[in-house]
Amino acid sequence: MEPIATTPLPQRPKWDIDRRLERLIGQEVRVAGESFVPVCWNGQVRQSFIHVRDLILPDNTKPGVLPVFFEGRLCRFERRIGVVCVALDLPRVMGRAAEGTVLVRGIPAVLLRGPAIVRLAFPFRVEPLPADEANYWEDLRLPTAQFRLPFDSASETVLYPASKECR
Repeated sequence: MEPIATTPLPQRPKWDIDRRLERLIGQEVRVAGESFVPVCWNGQVRQSFIHVRDLILPDNTKPGVLPVFFEGRLCRFERRIGVVCVALDLPRVMGRAAEGTVLVRGIPAVLLRGPAIVRLAFPFRVEPLPADEANYWEDLRLPTAQFRLPFDSASETVLYPASKECR
């Protein structure tokens, strides 16, 4: 029997989602999930994914058709053909985040916090969370993501819509 020739496996081309997730590793993010696996306090992970439609919320309701978002610190990700999974850890800042059924930019949605392994819903939606608490709540509230830039006094703020182009 002749030995099998060892040739390097071809590298998969990087997709936009790969580049976006690579830039966000270590940062707090919000992702739209299709299914998830909760991570226990001791780091153990269940073997099967739970579809977000089967989730029972604290008020004994199910998300139904509402989008389900997960927030946490992005640890790693894995992409296979048509499937992207992310590992989220607990957010660094505890207590500032919304959780449960909330309005996200004017649309009812369900927000959950890590730690969890999340299979992203298609189309893939991943966004960084604002670093400070005021921007976090503004980001949730406004129909388009906007960020406050405080200057010398607390009353002076400038709002920049995400869709506004630089000139």
